[in-house]
Amino acid sequence: MYSYKQQLAKIGYHPQDVVQYSKFFLAPRSFKMLNRSMDFPGKIWEDIPGVELDKDWTDEIQGCAAANNHWYLVSNKADSPRLLVFNGKSIVKSYNLSSVPKPSIPGFEFYHFGSILINGQSIYIDHWDGTTGGHIMEFRGDGLSNLSFVRWIPLGLVHGRVGMLAIDFEQQVVVTSGGEKDISKVYLHSLETGMYLEGKTLLLDPPIQDGCYAQGGFWSPNNHLYISSGQGGILDQAKGHQYIYSYSPLNGKLLNTIPVTTLEGRQELEGCCYADVTRGGKRVQIHAVLLENEPVAKDDIYIKSFTADQPEFI
Repeated sequence: MYSYKQQLAKIGYHPQDVVQYSKFFLAPRSFKMLNRSMDFPGKIWEDIPGVELDKDWTDEIQGCAAANNHWYLVSNKADSPRLLVFNGKSIVKSYNLSSVPKPSIPGFEFYHFGSILINGQSIYIDHWDGTTGGHIMEFRGDGLSNLSFVRWIPLGLVHGRVGMLAIDFEQQVVVTSGGEKDISKVYLHSLETGMYLEGKTLLLDPPIQDGCYAQGGFWSPNNHLYISSGQGGILDQAKGHQYIYSYSPLNGKLLNTIPVTTLEGRQELEGCCYADVTRGGKRVQIHAVLLENEPVAKDDIYIKSFTADQPEFI
């Protein structure tokens, strides 16, 4: 185990810097986990590019999560937004997200359903509209044998395309982004109330400058913040990649940049998630949905998976 000072150097601090725990944006509660969180993989790469899924249900897929040996996918299809449970071959469950009661928020309308996070029997789905801002839908159940709507969590401060990026379930807090196309900062909210925690704004170093909104993210086992960013100008086939970014939530330092292969001009990176699973005979930990926007047909998707040279540090 490296010393605290040696670990701090890995995220950009100098030996003479006085670093106070209270100044971190969001730090693990134990010193052992804090010290370990400053380790990160040297490289993360796309190990499974995924096959093209061209189905009726693949239209406007946004968020993805992996749990209970299934994929959980959020479709933002305008006339029928859905939570879909996919076993790798077919949809085994489908839930209409616009069938839940609306929150008592003046001007609220169903509009955009995005990222999804799962913790045990709790499922959280991001929603936003242009008038009332960001909200989180909370459900209870595994989505296979049962699922019930619990409540709306209105997100204070954030008014934008994607509110929820990640949840630190141990500390019961939500990391969010606003509606800026270049993502320069993130915010911290109470998971219980959705309220912004005063003074808890983290500047990303460097900021994400892909010319597009945050699409999703997750809080990793080693206490890192991962953010997937769609890229502006997706019709430009020459780019070849869009990216998932990993940041230290201690001080906002960039840890890893993960290229996601995009082979067609209309492909757009959407949500991402963490699940340490074996897929196609390979052990992989990070997963993402790539959406192929079809102008005159239903969209196609690819479910991609990634691994690292030191997966224990993801």
